[in-house]
Order: sequence, then C-alpha cells, then structure tokens
Amino acid sequence: MKILRPKPFYFDSGPTAVLLLHSFSGTSNDMRLLGRFLERNSYSAYAPMFAGHGTAEPLDILELGSPEKWWQQTQKAIQFLQEQQKTQIYVFGLSLGAIFATKALEEVPDIIGGGVFGSPLGSTGYHGIKEAFLTYAKKVYSIQQDLTEIEIDSKIRVVSSKIDAKLTEIRKTSVGVTNQLAEIKRPYFIGQGTNDKLVNPDAALEVAKDVKTSQLHLYNAGHVLTINRAHSQLESDVLKFLENN
Repeated sequence: MKILRPKPFYFDSGPTAVLLLHSFSGTSNDMRLLGRFLERNSYSAYAPMFAGHGTAEPLDILELGSPEKWWQQTQKAIQFLQEQQKTQIYVFGLSLGAIFATKALEEVPDIIGGGVFGSPLGSTGYHGIKEAFLTYAKKVYSIQQDLTEIEIDSKIRVVSSKIDAKLTEIRKTSVGVTNQLAEIKRPYFIGQGTNDKLVNPDAALEVAKDVKTSQLHLYNAGHVLTINRAHSQLESDVLKFLENN
C-alpha cells in the first residue's frame, strides 16, 4: 500500500495572503479546506510543512523538528509571501501552529493580524497532546503492512521515551509566547472548540482577556476545528475577520 505524503500548498489568489500553520501531529492537509475556501474568496493561502512532519516515521517529528526550527520556518514562510509581492499578510495557526502564529503577531511588524485554532497557549497540562501523539504514531505504524505487532510496540516505546522532552521544549516556547500576549496590538482571532480534549478550552477565555484586540469564537466541537464539524462556521468567521480587519 503506497502512502501519499502530504505536501505544502500555495494558492495564489489575490494580493492579501494568509499563512496557515499546522499542528504537532498534523500536516498542511489539516489546513487545505480552509486554504481552498480562502482561495475561492480571492485570498492567497500558504501552508508550509514543519520540519519532521508529513513522513511515514513519527519519530521524525521528535528528532528532526524543534520549536527553534519551526519558528525559523514561520519566518521564512512570511518572507516567501513578501517575495510574492503580497501587500497584506495574516497568519493563523492550529494547535502547535498557534504558538508560532502568535509569536509572529508579537514579533513581526509586517503582519496585519491573525489568530489561533485550538491553541495550547495558557494550558497547564499537555497530557492529552501526548496521548494523541502516541495514538497517531500507532496508526501510522499500523498502516505500514511490513511491520509486525511486536515491531510496532517496540517503535511506540521509543516514541514514548522521547516525546516528553519534546513537549517540554514546546511548553517552554509556549510559556514565553503566553507571557508576551499583552504586547499584541493587532486583530487576534481565537477559535476554540468547547469539547476540546487536547487543550483546556477555558484557557482561550484567559488569552482573550490578555489580548485586548482579540475576538473569541467558541464552537461546539473538538480540537481540529479546520476539518471537524465546525469547519464551515470557522471558515465563515475567518473570512468575516479578514474582511473587517
């Protein structure tokens, strides 16, 4: 069984561009529905792929990726859009991507506005994210038909032994970004599922208090708002945000 690897996408559809940053166990595919929606509404959309993601080896995320690399990639993605002569750039991030989208709003003056979906900012525990990543890893390994159950279990043990250190790195970066939230003066969209099991939904309320320019949108849905039952409403809300800011 051949697995098609996800690829970054760039939909060139107008002078205003939206940078879309994916999640910890996700890929650019998680942003494709939103990207196509934006394209249909004359916005350019760019979803790069974070280092270590989109491969058949979940360990790549833990061994090849890091908050430092992912932040560098975010900056390069913004530079790419500037080189494409985009006059206005917005940045949105899902889960892990939310950290770097917010960091960009804090530190990159050329960004017009942006926001987050299922953001871990302000959440105290990452247990749900760890369990979700282990589930994701097992699913990826199970698709590889040449692996036995014993081999899969062995690989999962390796992933489990390394994930805590990576989550600690991410958490450290997240805390640093959270501490600077009050610095955001540009329009800030917060999309949060009230049934989110990976991050604490209540944290979004606290973030909204810290960012005076924030617009909070709550959805009766789980974590991955860009593809779950809330995606159509989210797309509509993001479009209104872009049109009004």
